[in-house]
Amino acid sequence: MKKAYSIISNLSKEAITILEKNNIKLTINNSDHIPNAEELIVLLQEYDVLIIGVKTIVTKDILEHISSPKIIATLSIGLDHIDKEVRESDLVHVINIKNANTISVAEHIFSLILGLNKRVYESNNLVLQQKGHKKNLHERPEDISNKKLGLIGAGNITKEVIKISKVFNMQLSCYTRNPNNHKDLLEYGVIFKSLDEILKESDIINVSIPLTEETKYLISKDKIELMKTTATFINTSRVDIVDTKALIEKADKYNTFYVGLDIDLDENKDLLSQYRDNVIITPHTAGVSKQAIERMDFELVNNIVNCLNGGRLWKIIIY
Repeated sequence: MKKAYSIISNLSKEAITILEKNNIKLTINNSDHIPNAEELIVLLQEYDVLIIGVKTIVTKDILEHISSPKIIATLSIGLDHIDKEVRESDLVHVINIKNANTISVAEHIFSLILGLNKRVYESNNLVLQQKGHKKNLHERPEDISNKKLGLIGAGNITKEVIKISKVFNMQLSCYTRNPNNHKDLLEYGVIFKSLDEILKESDIINVSIPLTEETKYLISKDKIELMKTTATFINTSRVDIVDTKALIEKADKYNTFYVGLDIDLDENKDLLSQYRDNVIITPHTAGVSKQAIERMDFELVNNIVNCLNGGRLWKIIIY
């Protein structure tokens, strides 16, 4: 019998049942405590499988203390909380979530796009201030139909964004480091362009890429200056991909420049605590809808089972 330990305390009953039916003894962390580096080593020495979230930092130091194959399964798409050396180790198989919350994030992206362009957030705030009249809007609402949507990244979330965008007849362009790997996007009318072209030409820009050494601060202050002063910029990826301070400075300078962010606030709490008509912030909630969490748990544990059985990683199919 294999042994698994879940730092995530609220795994669904269905996910737990799947593990138990596959002869995997599961121990669940019943507190909010996130193990430190030393505690992680102890857990990895005792258990075959470790289920973690993005708040658990796994460094290369653990490799010095394990001598048998381990699975580290993270309830996230991103892997930036796990050192590259761990991900590439022959002793550790890292499993992440690649499909379960893509629809949820794509829907959230469009909620930000529509909320900003239709002035929903600002209009609601005016009502709360008893100034609820269209003449008090700083700028009229805009349609997003036929707008130029620039996509940074060509992964699963981008593909879902593209599907939704077709309803609005949007003009699609995409920047990705490896366009030859994503020729399927051409079927949707996507045109591959350089990053600078995307930033300069697009009415709406969406970032959906993982955080790596190459993508850290990819959207720098200089890149932000390339964007139209009337553009809408959306980031639901890791906060360190974008120079958030420079982005907000541009929004403060031009009230026709719209920003929608779904990020971990942490170091930006003070900067983002001020109300702005042209900025909407959500605290990294895009991928944690009720349905997404159920799918994520299900996908993760099935991948664990298949990995232990020497099979291929399980993929959730969403219609």
